Parts: sequence; C-alpha cells; structure tokens
Amino acid sequence: MVRLRQTIDQLRHRLGFIPTASIFSAIVIAQLMLWIDGELDDQGIPRFLQTTVGSGRAILAAIAGGLISSVTLLLSLMLVAVQLASSQFSPRTLRNWIGDRTQQWAIGIVLGTTVYCLLILRETRVFDEGGRDGAELTPHLSVILAVVLGIGSLLAVVRSVDHLTNRLRIGSVAAMLLDETVALIETTDRRSVDNPELNPASVPTKGERRIARPADAHPVLAESAGWVQQIDTEAILRALPEHSTIDVTIAAGSFSYPGTPIAWMWPAPDDDACFDEIRRSFAFGDTRTMQQDIGFGIMQMVDIALRALSPGVNDPNTANDLIVHLGAVLLALWEREVSQPTVEHDTRTLIRSSLDHEDYLQAAFGSIRVHGAGDPDVAATMVRTLEMLRTETIRRSLPGPVAPLETAIRRVLDSVDAADLFDYDKTRVHALVPDLSPRLP
Repeated sequence: MVRLRQTIDQLRHRLGFIPTASIFSAIVIAQLMLWIDGELDDQGIPRFLQTTVGSGRAILAAIAGGLISSVTLLLSLMLVAVQLASSQFSPRTLRNWIGDRTQQWAIGIVLGTTVYCLLILRETRVFDEGGRDGAELTPHLSVILAVVLGIGSLLAVVRSVDHLTNRLRIGSVAAMLLDETVALIETTDRRSVDNPELNPASVPTKGERRIARPADAHPVLAESAGWVQQIDTEAILRALPEHSTIDVTIAAGSFSYPGTPIAWMWPAPDDDACFDEIRRSFAFGDTRTMQQDIGFGIMQMVDIALRALSPGVNDPNTANDLIVHLGAVLLALWEREVSQPTVEHDTRTLIRSSLDHEDYLQAAFGSIRVHGAGDPDVAATMVRTLEMLRTETIRRSLPGPVAPLETAIRRVLDSVDAADLFDYDKTRVHALVPDLSPRLP
C-alpha cells in the first residue's frame, strides 16, 4: 500500500502524465469522429454544421498551427516560473510548480487538441474509392469539434497565464505551503482517530524517547540510501509476529543510509520474510515529500525566509510574510498532541520515532533567528508570532507546551542584544514581551 501511494503521488507531480493521457485520448476521439463522419449522409447533416474539404483543411491547419505556438508559450512560461522559484524562493518548491494541476491540464488540452486536428487534417482529402475519382471524405462533425476544442484551448492558455502569474506572488507561495502543511497535520490527526490501532497506548516525555532495547533485539537494515517518504504503520503491525515489539528508529523526512538499522525488533523471528515485509513498509526516494513529512513543509517556508534575508536579496518583508505563516503552522501543531506514541495492537507493540513540539519550533525559527536578529523588524515579527502562540496556548489550554515558546522568545531577545543594533531598536523589540525581557524593569 505504501508503494501504491508513492506511485500515485509521483504520477500526480509528473508534468508529462496528463499531457500524455490527453494525446492518447485525442487519437481515440479522432478515430471515432472520422468513423462517425464516414457513416453519416451529408444530406442528413444540418447546413450550419456542414463544411467542405478546402475550408475544413484551412480551419484545421489554422488551429493546429496556432496551438503549437501556444504549447511553446506555455512551456516557456513554466520554465521561467521554475527558474524564478528556484532562484527567489527555494529549489525545494520546484515539485509544487512542476506538479501544478492547472498547468498540466492546460498543456494537456492544447497538446490533445493539436494532435486531434493533425489527425483529422490527414484524413480530410479527396480519395479514390473503388476506382472512382472524386469521392470525398468531408469530416463535418470532426471540424466542428476541432473548433470547439480550439476555443477551449485558447481559454485554457489564458487561464494558465493568469494562474501562473498569481502563483508567483510571495503571498500565494506562502499560502500554498501553509495550506499543504496544515492539511497534512490534520490528515495525520484524523488517521490516528479513524484507526484505533494507531492510537497511542502511552505518550512518553522527551526524556523517555530513547528506548532501552534488549540485547537480543535484531536490526531491520535499509537496503539503499534515500529519504524516508512514507512509513506504513498498519503494514508493519500486520507483518510483526505475535508477542513482538518493534522500535522504528527513523521517521518520515529522515535520511537512511544503506546497511544501517531503520528499526529494531525483539524477539526476532527465524525467517527473513518478516524482515522483507517490514522493509517494504518503508518508501524511500531521492527527495523529501509532503506525504507524511510535516517538517518538509516547514523547511520550504524557512528556505524562502532565509533566502530573503541573504545579503544578495535583502528582502525582510518577504521574511516577515513567511514568519507569520510559520506561526499558523505551529499553531495547528500546538492544537494537537505531537509526540512519540507507543502503539499496541493485539499482542504486537510498535514504538515510533517522531518529532515533538520543541523540535518543530526549532526547525521553524532556529535558523531565522540566527540570520534575522540583525533586522529589528524581522526580530519583532518573530517575537510577536511566538508571543501569539504563547498567549493562545495559555488562553485556550492547548496541548502544546508553553515552556519551549518562552525559551524561544528569550533566545530571540538574546540574539537581538548580541546584534549590531541601536539601543532604541533593541528596546523596541524587548517592549513586545515585557514580562520575559531582562532589559525592562
């Protein structure tokens, strides 16, 4: 099942999947329309639907030629968008641009219409049937359908250009990453509710995250290097023998090295089929994905903020935009329990390794604090965002802890004090949290 989900996700993000399907569909539709036109009597077709060989060829040639130029335009625009996304945002966001469904459908519609027109154009001619010259194949309905598809293709091109220009806005990029990350958080939370066997039997504290494995624990070794994209917990529990325990030491978003343990199991079974089945429950790839990796969504947003804070770009307003969106992601995390659960199903026990609230908080603001503390506006945005999380956690009694937020605020204040800023700017940032600031009385 994990391999199936990985394949579906890869197909969804492949630029050529929808265009290829549209080309095959165009071939089938073209042959069907030619057969229908060959079976129809010209006298039974309304006059406004009729055409001639000459006019039909002119219409089909004009549509095909114009759409070939449109395909070139769409691909050029996509390449420009990919280049801008890579240079101004982050290379890790390229997957979202290449996998954009609106762009894929636009290219697919234009390519399919072009192939359809070329196939109909090839058959729109005077031919010799049974030794009689002058018999014509006049594709009346095929030409009408080509006109309709041509109009739809033009609308798709206009829609694609408008969609692409809107997506290049930093607000759209940040909102897209926010929605995708929050949706993954909610999906992970619902998966735990919908599947009772995934509910934690115990929630250890941060100090209890290291498990004391027995001496007879047997390692499950990775066969190849790669990023862990998915872990099928249900499949692992099914493959696990009765009265056995498995400690999955690697989480989604981690990098696995060949020949290193990805899990430990005890007591170990005698056959290797169990180990093979458990290994098949892990999906590895050459890049991180948003299938189960919440941290990857945070990383993409942090990458854009850090690039905006670099001396070559120097765009603190973009960094501020990403900081507030990161605050929304952390708020969604703080509304839920994020810990390492011990899952028990029948007589089988599974211990999963995962990040906690403090880990996500450090991933979101650790690097931005280091590189953005020298800008008072960026530092103020970080403090306001962290203070919002702290006050909301207290006001709403959220499951997330308060102490890491207070520690993060103090670290930002310490970084501001260590930066080369005027005392006025430092005091202004400290004034945002007077109860946590050592500078203020």
